[in-house]
Amino acid sequence: MIEIKTALSSVREDLEVYAGVYHNVFLVKKSAVGELLKREKNATRIIFSINGKGRIHRALSPSGDGEYFILINQDIVKQYQLEPGEEVSLQILPDDSEYGMPLPEELAELWSVDEAAYTVFHKLTPGKQRGLIYQVSKPKGAATRIKKAVQICEYLKSVNGKLDQKELNAYMKADNENW
Repeated sequence: MIEIKTALSSVREDLEVYAGVYHNVFLVKKSAVGELLKREKNATRIIFSINGKGRIHRALSPSGDGEYFILINQDIVKQYQLEPGEEVSLQILPDDSEYGMPLPEELAELWSVDEAAYTVFHKLTPGKQRGLIYQVSKPKGAATRIKKAVQICEYLKSVNGKLDQKELNAYMKADNENW
C-alpha cells in the first residue's frame, strides 16, 4: 500500500488547463506511484481510501506534465465532506480486478444465463465495459440494477457489440415502458 498526502484541487481554480473537462481531482506525484505504473496489466487502475475510509476504484490519469491525478466526482466530494484545498491522506492499492471496479451481482447473474450477452459485452474495450458496469451499479435498488443490466445486454446483442451511447440511452428510455 502507498500512502500519500495531497489536497483536493478544483480544476476551475487550480488546474486551468483542464477547466471545463475535469472538476475535482487529487494530484499525485509520479514518484509516489511509480511502482504501480510498472504493472503489465491495468497499470493505472487503483483502489484508494480517503483518510482510511472507503474503497474507491479509479484510474491514475496523466496530467500532461509528467505527473498524475485522480478524478473525483461530486458524490465522493459530498460523501467524504471534502473541500477544495483540504489536505487528505490517500491509501492507494493496485486494482487487479478484471474490470477495474466491482462487478454488480445482477450483471454477473445475467451473464451466467445468457452467454450471448457475456460474449458481446466482452467485445467492448475495457473503458466501455467499465462505463456500462458503472451504469448498472449506480442505482440503489436491485430491481433497477437488474433492469439496466438486461437493457444494456439486449441493446448490445441487437447491435453486435457496436456501442453508441446516445443510441443506448434512447433504447433504454423507450424500453422503460416495458418494465
